[in-house]
Amino acid sequence: MRILFLAHLFPIPPDSGGKIKSLCTLRALASQHTVRVLSYVRSEAERSSVDELAKMCESVEIVPFRRSRATDVKCALASLIFGRSYIVSRDFRREMADKLSKAIREFIPDVVHIDHLQMAQFVNFDQPLSTVLDQHNVEYLIVKRISQTSPSPLVRAYARIEWPKLKKFESDACSKADVVLAVSDQDAQELKRLVSSREDNMPCGRIPAIETVPIGIDTASILPVRRDLDSKNILFLGTMYWPPNIDCVLYFYREILPIVRQTLPDCSFTIAGQRPPAVIRELARDPIVRVTGYVADPREVASRCGVFVVPLRSGSGVRVKILDALAMGLPVVSTTIGAEGLAVQSGEHLLIADDPKDFAEAVVRVLTDGNLAEALGRRGRELVLQEYSWEVVGRRLLDVYERHLGGRQQG
Repeated sequence: MRILFLAHLFPIPPDSGGKIKSLCTLRALASQHTVRVLSYVRSEAERSSVDELAKMCESVEIVPFRRSRATDVKCALASLIFGRSYIVSRDFRREMADKLSKAIREFIPDVVHIDHLQMAQFVNFDQPLSTVLDQHNVEYLIVKRISQTSPSPLVRAYARIEWPKLKKFESDACSKADVVLAVSDQDAQELKRLVSSREDNMPCGRIPAIETVPIGIDTASILPVRRDLDSKNILFLGTMYWPPNIDCVLYFYREILPIVRQTLPDCSFTIAGQRPPAVIRELARDPIVRVTGYVADPREVASRCGVFVVPLRSGSGVRVKILDALAMGLPVVSTTIGAEGLAVQSGEHLLIADDPKDFAEAVVRVLTDGNLAEALGRRGRELVLQEYSWEVVGRRLLDVYERHLGGRQQG
């Protein structure tokens, strides 16, 4: 098949969960099909990686993408006035729309693979070609949960206005696609509910196939780390400009860490990840807190940690940060939302706790019980190898393409 891959995130370097998923998907598709990539690029590092990506695809075309406070404010106001989703409309660029139209005319794809919901706004679903909507998350759920958990009253208020508009756009896009990919069975069920709510308005025969294809990681390169077994360091590693990560770090510092310190006064907290905002950087005023910013090699901070924490209260999809931690053999403590969508069992592969006191007790258990920490790390790594390696996930993706799209070449 000829596949036009329409990307919201340029997948190289794979330094965030979304980019890791996109790269895994591209590798699998390009191994069996002819793939052309049309993607936004946000940095010089991404622009300089175009040739590397082009080695696995037929061609790569890029559109420069920048956000600014001024344009974000303009889009936010327009969203309030015209009733459009802010999260979708802020990512519209005329150049992307024009280049997509040109790519469809010249490349004549059999399938347009829409990587991330925001890119669906560029696609004319009435054209005679097949479409795959690759849902990294159930996007509206992220905003809905932010409306319930954000410490900022202003953010909560705006999120309460935004999430119904985003839900409508998401349900429309899913209803129009031929195939919708979800990263977990939980997400797939929610997307099916979204589609069923639109069935009365759907064209005859346009009911999409909704399939679960989990996120895969490169287990050949993410190997177990040799940890400091006496470490009392608590590690959070994630993209630090993402609102759910900001919220969960503040939540852990303010409500959970003080309870941990009652039992382990010598513990410390490392916050690692690119572009931490001022509210996170200011936590480093506390002598036990270290804010690293971007880390080129996550294994460096991982080797010095006693436990990896994921105290998420909002978000959707699957947390690549947990898969990476399990692949490195780290003992993990997570909330239910943090571990959502993963085939994990609390007490077997990690510990799950939602109440601040219970979460703190789970952290203390891992930091004081070396046998428990070792067993969780070992079994977590085994699970990732069985269920979430690039090879396993790639086969599932190609099977979905074959079953639903194999006979739809345009010729």
